[in-house]
Amino acid sequence: MAAPIPVASLGRDAKVSEAVRERLLPDYDVVHTCLDLAAAEVELPALFGGNLQTANAAGLGSNATKPADQRAVPQLVLFGGDIPDDEVSRITAAIRAQAPAVRSVKVSKLDVLKAGGLGPNPDVIAKVYRKKIAKDE
Repeated sequence: MAAPIPVASLGRDAKVSEAVRERLLPDYDVVHTCLDLAAAEVELPALFGGNLQTANAAGLGSNATKPADQRAVPQLVLFGGDIPDDEVSRITAAIRAQAPAVRSVKVSKLDVLKAGGLGPNPDVIAKVYRKKIAKDE
């Protein structure tokens, strides 16, 4: 079995973010999660740029519990439904200044509703992320 693809995320709800992280395994490993714009603007560009010493204000993601030499640089960034498009654009641009080839994937509230979810349903959110990631590959 191949190693999971490391990803980072920006969402607003820690419980939902962790539940989605669990459901993306074993294919995708959310190594770093941010819960607000200020943290994401500092942490994500540094991490995607290869700085594995990057602090994790939320303490979420698999990198949070690993020593720096075992941490992974994410290959794509996931955005939750509560993240406005202007924030997605700002964070994506900041990350791409460090790592130009990085992909960003956003799951909107409408995506979740269309997939049969009512509210922030981690099972449906993970399913939609998987579908969108596969579509872009």
